Amino acid sequence: VIFADEIIRFNAMVEEWPKLQARHFESGYWWFAYLDDEPMAFAGLVPFDPIPLVGYLKRCCYVAPDHRGHGLQFRFFIELERKAKELGWTMLLGDCGEKNSFSASNFIKAGYQRVDPEQPWARPNDQYFAKMI
Repeated sequence: VIFADEIIRFNAMVEEWPKLQARHFESGYWWFAYLDDEPMAFAGLVPFDPIPLVGYLKRCCYVAPDHRGHGLQFRFFIELERKAKELGWTMLLGDCGEKNSFSASNFIKAGYQRVDPEQPWARPNDQYFAKMI
């Protein structure tokens, strides 16, 4: 909650993302990356309610276009998984846009499996991923 304004600022970096809700600040974990004072990346990890011990990669490790290609998203994946294990969670879920081959590749590289959920939670045609941890 202390960083709610910063999370909102980072979330606004992508116009099509919906605004975050208060519950994301109360029970989530957030990471930020800056170059000097310029925001360049962020990632969130929130509970996948109402399923216990499952986490959701909120905003899926967004990296600003000028800072892509240096492995930052993949390093966020590693840190998110570390935190989820610390919390005792047993599975992580995430998604990315249907044409976002770079994020999809990073999910696969990080050990996620592509899944086809019964009840999709993101935009139509998004790609979905899951990993037991």
